Amino acid sequence: MRFSPLKRIILLTLSVLMGVQMIFAQTKSKENDGVSAIDQVYRAILSRYVAEIDPQKLSDAAIQGMLDELDPYSEHLYNDNSHRLDDITNGEYGGIGVNLGRLNDTLIVVSPMVGTPAFKQGILSGDRILKIDSVWTRDLDFEDASLMIRGEQGDTVTLLIERPGEQQRLSFELERELIKVPDISYSGILQDRMGYIRLSNFTKYSAEDLENALRNLVKANLNGLILDLRGNPGGLLSSALMSADLFLDQDRLLLETRGRIQRSNRKYLSKRPAVVDLQLPMAVLVDGGSASASEILSGILQDYDRAVVIGEPTFGKGLVQTVTQLSPETRLKLTTAKYYLPSGRLIQKREIAENIIYEDLPDSDKLLFFSGNNREFKSGEGVRPDLEVENLSLSDLEREMWRKRLFFKYALDYSNSHPGITLPINLADTQIDSFYQWLQVNNSYPKTKLQHWIDESSAIIDSSSVIAPELDVLRAKLSELELVRQQEEMQTNRVQLLSGLETEIASVIGGNGARVAASLKYDPVVNRAIELLASTSEVNEILAGKQRKSDF
Repeated sequence: MRFSPLKRIILLTLSVLMGVQMIFAQTKSKENDGVSAIDQVYRAILSRYVAEIDPQKLSDAAIQGMLDELDPYSEHLYNDNSHRLDDITNGEYGGIGVNLGRLNDTLIVVSPMVGTPAFKQGILSGDRILKIDSVWTRDLDFEDASLMIRGEQGDTVTLLIERPGEQQRLSFELERELIKVPDISYSGILQDRMGYIRLSNFTKYSAEDLENALRNLVKANLNGLILDLRGNPGGLLSSALMSADLFLDQDRLLLETRGRIQRSNRKYLSKRPAVVDLQLPMAVLVDGGSASASEILSGILQDYDRAVVIGEPTFGKGLVQTVTQLSPETRLKLTTAKYYLPSGRLIQKREIAENIIYEDLPDSDKLLFFSGNNREFKSGEGVRPDLEVENLSLSDLEREMWRKRLFFKYALDYSNSHPGITLPINLADTQIDSFYQWLQVNNSYPKTKLQHWIDESSAIIDSSSVIAPELDVLRAKLSELELVRQQEEMQTNRVQLLSGLETEIASVIGGNGARVAASLKYDPVVNRAIELLASTSEVNEILAGKQRKSDF
């Protein structure tokens, strides 16, 4: 039987539609079978398990079990444990404006934020918070303590504080205000007229704050610009894209997202002219703590050869999460797409998505991608710096001092004994000797295994033993050698120790911004960036690519 061309087209169309319908029906059937199996197991556990099970806890465990099989970023959030997500989304919260920390088992004020209720009422760095309203903090979880201090604007919170040097405990009744999360930790002019900006988060205000900082800096007729994204964990995609707008021409492709559903597939273009001169030499600093939005911004500027990326390889998070309100009490943060940079490369690292129930990350890791100047990049490895420079590595001594907060404790004592001290902090080398004496007086010098043996051996050996006198002589000799070793160790780590002291003293006096500014003095990555930007020829050499047609 012969059919007309029109009938053949109709029959072919019907066949295709029927095939699609059958595939859809099979998929839907598998989905229904899965839901039915989950429901049957859930009901069986509730009705027949040997012990009575709380339905809500069982439901939460089942949801968490499913999400654990996906990726590290998909989460089931209750409104009472999602305040960090709200901070990122809103960039603000109701509170009193203190940066908190733990010192041994005590909740302490690391620094009050300038202009906040805590700052205005005279709360100081080093204050020990003993009680929040009627709750003692000694056994209080750090997150719970943070949540208790936060609250609605206009509400009050009472803190009972113990302050070094004060005989009486102090009580502060503070009215909560809207506290803006500081996205710009510090901005200023470094040596050789190099502008510097430390961007710590990507909230809804980040791009606006970044633009204001840039406009203030460019008034100084900069020779170069350093954007520091080290330790920036990311945040809002929109904020990263608006930040990229500040450095590029209008109508440039910034990013593409691809997912399973149509609304996840989008292309984002720059929407405005650059705020800074496109010829101004620029460096972006990154490390393993730079993730997500930080990788998007640094990757965009790298793809367009707009900046030299300096530091260490980034974290490698290139997945998009969207948040859905499931109920008045719960939300679902679910990965729905992947990020692709202008060159087409994927940021997401495979090792971050191991042991999951799908195998499509990354989907283009064997291909090469090219920048505007045709520099080669690989997909699926985060953002690799154009110039790799490591941060100063911590010695065992420094690590232990930071862990025990010895720099901070010394800074408190130092600032109390030097009431007229002002910023910037520039300590003489002899301050290392003063610090060492302070450690000895306070019996705080980190102990080595040898020192532990010296201390413990007297309790192990009976003083009446015939070898006790010889052991006493040995311990004395070893103790002398240990003191010599300590003094040599202090001198070997002199630069790092001075940096730690100046950083913490600056923090106590001037807050987090002063802390960041003080830390730059000994920062090898920042110093390398300054050196690089001062050399136009070296910048051009790094950014130059192969002579071939660009792919975008």
